[in-house]
Amino acid sequence: MGSWMTPVAYLLGAGWYFATCIILGVVIGRWADSATGLEPTFTLIGIVLGLAVAAVGGYRMLLPLIRRLDDEPRE
Repeated sequence: MGSWMTPVAYLLGAGWYFATCIILGVVIGRWADSATGLEPTFTLIGIVLGLAVAAVGGYRMLLPLIRRLDDEPRE
């Protein structure tokens, strides 16, 4: 049971991290748009920044899993 639980936990954590980063980027962008009146500008910036933070953080989060899977012997 433990052989599949660890990768699943890593992937679930990464999925939540990706979703949180993107949603926060959109929410903060929408808030900045309503405060400044520049309708799509800050929303688009928030989406791009959310995606960038998610990509970098997700890579760093999944790197130990990738290294661990590379070290396992192949059948």
